[in-house]
Amino acid sequence: MEKGSHVKMVNNVHHAEDYDYSIQVNRWILQPIGVWPSINKLSKAKWFLSFLLNLACHAVIMFTVAPCLMFILFEDESIHMRMKAIGPMSAMLMGELNYWSLSLKTKDILRCFDYLDTDWKMVGRPQDRRVMLKNAKVGRMVVTVAAFALNIGVFSHSLMAGFKKMEFNIGNDTYAMLRLPCPCYSKLIDARYSPINEIVFFVQVLSGLIVNLVTVGAYGFAAVFAMHVCGQLSIAMSYLDELVEPNMDQPNAQEKLGDIVDIHLRALNFVSHIEDVMHLTCLIELTGCTLNMCMLEYYMITESSKENAVAYGVIYLSMTFNVFIFCYIGEKISEQGEMVGEKAYMTEWYRLPYKTASGLILVILRSSTVTKITAGKVLPMSIATFASVVKTSFVYFNMIRTVTM
Repeated sequence: MEKGSHVKMVNNVHHAEDYDYSIQVNRWILQPIGVWPSINKLSKAKWFLSFLLNLACHAVIMFTVAPCLMFILFEDESIHMRMKAIGPMSAMLMGELNYWSLSLKTKDILRCFDYLDTDWKMVGRPQDRRVMLKNAKVGRMVVTVAAFALNIGVFSHSLMAGFKKMEFNIGNDTYAMLRLPCPCYSKLIDARYSPINEIVFFVQVLSGLIVNLVTVGAYGFAAVFAMHVCGQLSIAMSYLDELVEPNMDQPNAQEKLGDIVDIHLRALNFVSHIEDVMHLTCLIELTGCTLNMCMLEYYMITESSKENAVAYGVIYLSMTFNVFIFCYIGEKISEQGEMVGEKAYMTEWYRLPYKTASGLILVILRSSTVTKITAGKVLPMSIATFASVVKTSFVYFNMIRTVTM
């Protein structure tokens, strides 16, 4: 607990399983790719294995990104073929940047885990535990839906491309090859012939899986942490409802107000730590998704195959949904923080002792300056920001269509 805390530590016998329940899905997603921060100090052998896993994941992603980038810059192909390579390459590059971002934020993520663990230990009333479990369940559901939406779109496109073999002629001979999700620079890797073609296809599908897991893990941290904050603020509001009781004496009222202030400040401090973890990831996602949504709009218009157009549409919807989740989380935290101030104002404060009633002013003032989740500490994550991302993607799409079509 932090210095100056007023809330009494309560031995919640279920705190270990409750805490594990809140972060379980995230651990399932991020542990296989080596991004899950270890709470306990690792042995040298485990640390070395984790290092090798990180190195392998970075290598697999860059094996897809680098040849595709060279294809865009140097391959003697039409502008349309190069444009079709920008979307998959930028999605992979976003995943690599998110991988680095989460790896660099290990200490901040562990600090957030400490907040979660302490809050679960501090649960003293059954109704408070039910509120926290409800919000934890919502966080798990958001992660699960985001994982399903993102993977179904990306893998439908990758597998659909793989099932449709592309034929090419050399002299009098005809060859067939798997259509790669990300094209490769032919002078670096000639992926037309077997078994190189199958190996490159497998590595690209694997890199897509890693990128999706990293992206979903980032959404997961945002969702789980944000819903936990909402649960804590809901508990603070329930305490405010019970602040005014018949025949309340001043010492009891002061003690209850101290508990409210402690829960409120802990939740707001937690938001500042979430901001430290998520601001870089949010910037990567907003920038990358704006570009990717623009490119997907272009692909849906120019694609001659109905099956590919449908796959692009599914990816577009999943990406739009995931951007919305990020923005909605930021909006939800700001909205819930303001509601605490409104609840404090709406209490029957005139029935409280003078000193206790005047203390509510500080709660109201602090609620009006809630720390926001931002993209790069510049752009607040909100529904208005989501609308701006969608509008900006259409603006860029019109520019690209004017230049290339």
